[in-house]
Amino acid sequence: MVRNKKPHTLGGTPHRPTGTLDEFVCTPSTLSCSRPPDNMAPGSPGSESAGEPTLDGTQDDTLALIKQELAMISAQMLTKADTGGLLRELRAAVKEEVAALRKDLSSVEVRVEALETEAQASRAQHQAAELATTRQGNMLLSLRRQVEDLENRSRRQNIRIRGLPEPDTAPLQDTLQALFRQILGEECPAVIKLDRAHRSLGPQRPDGRPRDVLCCLHDYSLKERLMTAARGMADIPFRGASVALYQDLSRLTLDARQALRPLTTTLREKGIAYRWGFPFSLQIRQGNAWIQVRWPEDVPEP
Repeated sequence: MVRNKKPHTLGGTPHRPTGTLDEFVCTPSTLSCSRPPDNMAPGSPGSESAGEPTLDGTQDDTLALIKQELAMISAQMLTKADTGGLLRELRAAVKEEVAALRKDLSSVEVRVEALETEAQASRAQHQAAELATTRQGNMLLSLRRQVEDLENRSRRQNIRIRGLPEPDTAPLQDTLQALFRQILGEECPAVIKLDRAHRSLGPQRPDGRPRDVLCCLHDYSLKERLMTAARGMADIPFRGASVALYQDLSRLTLDARQALRPLTTTLREKGIAYRWGFPFSLQIRQGNAWIQVRWPEDVPEP
């Protein structure tokens, strides 16, 4: 059998194959014991010299290096005591950071509460200021309406005549006397007293349209008779021109009527009666009652 075969010898010296499993598994003592006996005499030329490296010495060096590496690895590994110390340090650091974070959160919470308190106070002040502004606006509008009414009262005997040809070929008061007699007819008094009469201020218009004529009648009742008769006429022809009579109103009233023009246009299209009131108001007939529009909030949003 192969197991009983003698090792091959070279020059009488047994030749042991290198790199076998026994060399890496067995200890040096075991390896030396299992090695076959050397048949050569001591001191023969085929024997190993003292200065040459042997297989046992190489194994010893390898084992020493392995042990050294294992010792270094073991020294670098954390022990249970080291791990416990690191955990305690980590817990302490986390606890310190959490405490600082809680402190910062508490500070932020205090600041947020202060800001909310200030915001509520500012909101209350804003509401109070808004209410005061609304009241002042209403008061200013009321004062404006009073001034407007006073100005309209000072003009209540005035008539604005539009369409009278310009330039005047005769004195303006004589022209107005003839116009009023034509409107009133037989009901016209023999003498119509005019306190003043003049063209509206400003230069002549470049398009050639005549400027309006303003006149103040001394008798208020006569002025109302003239306005009532003029409303019943669709057109007043006078000396080759078409003339219209209007109540002289303040600029504030004219602007307010201009703002309500879409409403009055709709009322005319639907055949709903309306009239202007003083102090300024728009009175709309609804059945047997009249509805007044005096303030902007009286008109609903479109």
